[in-house]
Parts: sequence; C-alpha cells; structure tokens
Amino acid sequence: MISPLRAMQPHAGLADFAALAGLVLAGILVVLAATAIAFRRLNARAPHNRIQPDRQPLPLRRELMRAPVSILVIALFFAGGLFCQWQGWALAPVALRWWNAGPLLLLSILLYDAWFYWVHRLLHTRALLRFHAPHHRAHAPTVWTNHNETPVEAVLNQLFYLLIVFVVPIPWPVLVAHKLYDQFSGMMGHCGFEHFASPMARAPWPLASTVFHDNHHRYFHHNFGHSFTFWDRALGTLHPDYDKAVRQFEPEGS
Repeated sequence: MISPLRAMQPHAGLADFAALAGLVLAGILVVLAATAIAFRRLNARAPHNRIQPDRQPLPLRRELMRAPVSILVIALFFAGGLFCQWQGWALAPVALRWWNAGPLLLLSILLYDAWFYWVHRLLHTRALLRFHAPHHRAHAPTVWTNHNETPVEAVLNQLFYLLIVFVVPIPWPVLVAHKLYDQFSGMMGHCGFEHFASPMARAPWPLASTVFHDNHHRYFHHNFGHSFTFWDRALGTLHPDYDKAVRQFEPEGS
C-alpha cells in the first residue's frame, strides 16, 4: 500500500504528480485492453446477444480518434484527486477496515451515479449538446464508444474524482476499486451485446444493464444513469420498453 506523500517543494511535487498520473494512465490502458479482448471473445461466442442487429457501429478509426484525450483526462483528474488527498489538501480518509470497504465503495458508486445522471442531463441541453453530440454519432455503440467523447465531456464526467476527496473521506484503495469498476462498467455498457441480463436489471431492482445504456444511444432522450436506474425511474426518463427489452435477453428460467 502506497504511503501518503509528504509536503514537497513545487518541482518535486510536480514530478511526483506526473509519475502518479503516468501510473494511472498505464493502469487504465491495461484494463481497457483486457476488457476489450474479453468482450470481443464474448461477443464472438454469442452473436445472438447483439442488441441492435439492424445497425452497424461506427468505423473503428472514428471511434478511436478522441480516445487519447479522453483517457488522458481520466488519468489526470483521477491522479489529481489521489494527489490532493495524499498531500493533505483534501479530507483525511477514514481508516480502511474489512467491514467498511464494501459500504464505502457502494457510497462512492452511488454518488458517482448521481453525478453522472445530472451531468448527462446537462450535456443534453441546448447549451452543452455540441460537446456531447459526437458521442451520440455511435447509434450502435461498441466498447470503444466509451472513450469517444470530447474533452469537455470527459472533464465534466471525471471532475467527480477530483472533487470527491474534498467531500467524503474515502480511502484511496476504495477510489482505485471504484475507478476499475467504472472503467469496466463503462465499456460493458457500450459493448453492444447483452451478456448479463437478469431480473436484477429490471423493476423492482435498480441495477442497469447493457441494454439500458444501449437504449440511450438508440433513443437519445432516455436512460441517463450509469450503474442504476432509480434516477431515471423517479424522474420519468427511463425508456418505457426498457424492462421488457431486458427480459428478452434473460436466460430461460431466470
């Protein structure tokens, strides 16, 4: 476990931050590659799970053109949050114990889900839509669509990880676990195939499935949440056929 960094001179602090950002960047690339390979194999084995067989995804070149900046923004903002915490500029994290790790992780995910929902709604307003519209050119998303976003959209999404350390005293290992989950779930939500449909992803349960975000790309004005559906259910933005669509992909007898 990495020890918190001590207060340093500006040049040393910048060097340490650069090293931390580089480490985060490398970690994101490893998770990205492993997740992409895993879903490529899953998709090939289950072509019948494709959510929108009537639509073709964007060419890979177009999907990847914005990815470098998106990934760099993620690394800088996530490293920035950790660095602020380790420097003592943010709230001192609570002691991590076996019994509080799960609740803290769930709290972080819940808070990000709320953040994502409202940022996403703002990105669909007339004032900010131009920063989100390129992401929606992928009507049938793939794992690579997750990083097909403008710098403004990336900053608005990732600002959460820079600010959360000033609001909630979450230990850094929990934040790392959340970011790993976020990277995987973001790619899963865009993979275009529903491999994990279950009753837990439809009413009365709050979990979101791949169909959930795929519907957002297809219908545009629905399903703004990230990991859960309760914001959309409560505020009337859930697509009316979502639960039915999930049920169609569930294994028989589930």
